[in-house]
Amino acid sequence: MSDETLLADLVALAARAPSPHNTQPWAPRVVVAGPDGPGVEVAVVPGRTLPAGDPTFRDVLLSLGAWVECAAVGAAAAGRELVVEPLPALRALDALPVRGPADPERPVLRVRLGGAATGSPAATPADVRERAVYRGDLAGDPAVYDDLPAGTLAPGLRLRAVDPAVLARLVRWGGVGTLARRPVAEELLHWLRLSPEHPGYARDGLSDRVLLVPPALARLGAPVTRHLWLRDPALGALGAVARVADAALTARARARGGAGVPAPERGVHHVLVADASVDARERGGPARAPVLDGRTGLPEERVLDAGRSLQRLWLHAHRAGHAVSPHSEVVDVPGPHAALRRHLGLRRSEVALAVFSTGRPLGEVPRAPRLPA
Repeated sequence: MSDETLLADLVALAARAPSPHNTQPWAPRVVVAGPDGPGVEVAVVPGRTLPAGDPTFRDVLLSLGAWVECAAVGAAAAGRELVVEPLPALRALDALPVRGPADPERPVLRVRLGGAATGSPAATPADVRERAVYRGDLAGDPAVYDDLPAGTLAPGLRLRAVDPAVLARLVRWGGVGTLARRPVAEELLHWLRLSPEHPGYARDGLSDRVLLVPPALARLGAPVTRHLWLRDPALGALGAVARVADAALTARARARGGAGVPAPERGVHHVLVADASVDARERGGPARAPVLDGRTGLPEERVLDAGRSLQRLWLHAHRAGHAVSPHSEVVDVPGPHAALRRHLGLRRSEVALAVFSTGRPLGEVPRAPRLPA
C-alpha cells in the first residue's frame, strides 16, 4: 500500500472521532507534495465550530486531538508511526470567522507517516469504528481505569472521580444553563436533528436516536429544528423557563454546597484535569490561572494532546465493554463549572477539561452519523 493510500484510509478512520454536537469541525486534505513527503493537512471549518458555546476553542482542540489519536491508531495498526506537527494557525484560532468553509491555506496541523511503529497499540481500528456514546442508563465499574496502559495520559493530566449525586445536580444545572443563554441554545437547536426529514440527519449533529428523545417529543420539536420562523418563539419560551430554573438551581447550590440528591444508574463519573503549572515550569514563568468562562490557561498544543489522551481513555473504556456519556455542559456553564472546581478542590493552576461517565449500556446503543469522506 502506498503512503498516499494509507493516509487516505487514516482520514476515513479519523472521521469517527468525537466532537461537540457532532459538528466534525476538521477539514483534512491529503497533500502528496508536502515538505517532508506525503501528509495530511487539517484545517478547521468555521461553520462547524460553536462560537457561543465554545468561544475559546477548548472543544475544537480536544476534538482535533481525538482526530489525531484515531489516525495514530490506524497508522500503528499498519506498522507505522504518525508524526504530528502543529502549525502556527493552531495558535490563531481567534482569527477564524464565525461561519463559512475551511481555508485550505490555513491548516492548523499536519500529520505524516514516520518510520516503523514501536510497540503494539492498545486500541485497534475496529475500536475506533465501534466506540460509542450512550446517553441512557449505564452500569458503571469503578475499576474501569485501574489498568490504564503507560502513556495513556499526557504529562500534567490526571483523572478525578465525581460523586454521582453531585454530578447529577451539575448536569441538570448545566443543561438548564445552556438553555438560559440564548446564543448557546440557538446553536444547540441548529445542530439538533429530531426527524429523518432534516437534511443533516444522516450527516452530522445530534439526532433524536442518539439523544434517546421519546418519539412524541421528537415529533413535537422537529419543526423547530427545521424552520427558522419557529425558532424565535421557541427560544423565547425555553429561555424564560430555563432562566427561572437556573436561578433556582444557583440558589439551591449556594444553600447546600456540594450536596446532591440520589442519582439514577448513570455509570461512573470522571473529570480530566490539566495542571497549567507543568507548562509554567517548562516556560520558566507563572502558571496562567484558568477562569470560569472556559479558558484553559494552557497552550493550544497541550489541549490538543489532552484530546488525544481523552480519546485513549474512551477507547480503553470501549475495550472493556463500556460506552461513554459526555457532560460538556458542566464545564461550559459558569455556575456548575465553579461548583465542580469547588467539589474537586482544584488549585488555581488546575482546570477541568472534560467531564464524562462510563459504564456498560443498559439499552441499545445508536450510532452517530458522520460526513462522507
